[in-house]
Amino acid sequence: MVQAAIGGQVITQVFEGEKHFDLILRWAEAYRRDVRSIRNILVATPDGAQVPLGQIAEVAEEEGPSVIFREGLKRYVPVKFSVRGRDLGSTVGEAQAKVKARVKLPYDTRLEWGGEMNQLRETTARLLVIVPITLLVIAFLIFGSAKNGRDTLIVLLGVPVAASGGIVALYLTGTDFSISAAMGFISILGVAVQDALLVVTYARALRESGQSAREAARLAAERWLRPVLMASCVAMLGLLPAAVSRGIGSETQKPLAIVVIGGALALVILPRLLQPALLMLAHQREDKSG
Repeated sequence: MVQAAIGGQVITQVFEGEKHFDLILRWAEAYRRDVRSIRNILVATPDGAQVPLGQIAEVAEEEGPSVIFREGLKRYVPVKFSVRGRDLGSTVGEAQAKVKARVKLPYDTRLEWGGEMNQLRETTARLLVIVPITLLVIAFLIFGSAKNGRDTLIVLLGVPVAASGGIVALYLTGTDFSISAAMGFISILGVAVQDALLVVTYARALRESGQSAREAARLAAERWLRPVLMASCVAMLGLLPAAVSRGIGSETQKPLAIVVIGGALALVILPRLLQPALLMLAHQREDKSG
């Protein structure tokens, strides 16, 4: 009776050529528009009497979902929210702590968290494995080109310099760390290793040709200054539009661009000052022993 009066019930079908539609019948709006009208709906009893619905059932107005979803033969209600102005990991962690402290779930009810946070957790776990392996492989390749451990360490010192530049750029722009930012750190590490390796290998070639450690470090830094600056500036200028964009999709490309620009800017300044001194100190003893 309630279904027919309020929700409507199919009583027949209407055919229009090859199309057919259900014909649904329900009570007029005046008899179902509020709780009082629904309580007055007459329900037939087995002996033929008419009883108001309010005498045999409790009718009340409650807030609830407009659509009931089901998964795994169980009902579920999705509650969605978006993160703005904060990083995803800390926001979800705080939300989980507050829900655990303040929300008491009814019997046979469970709570599951899903969405981008699961992708973030899985990606972070993969990066914890991939990044160390990548650094080990890079160190092995650098050692094969630099031929000694001291030059290898000088090349690898560009990695924390680039990373610090990306971190400072994120802090100054108020950008939260994300998967896109992590990809930016990986990208800038390649630029840092390439720049340092060019200077170190050229200085080693000058040392092998008979130059002193001081002169080799100076010439290597001087002759490779322009190419290294050009490579860093191209990276910064190429990603500048993405770093300042505010349109659709900018939230995914903007952190990567900011990290790369900040890391490239750090590589323009710090290694140019540190690499010559480190090269001279690393090979100065060879000149004295020789």
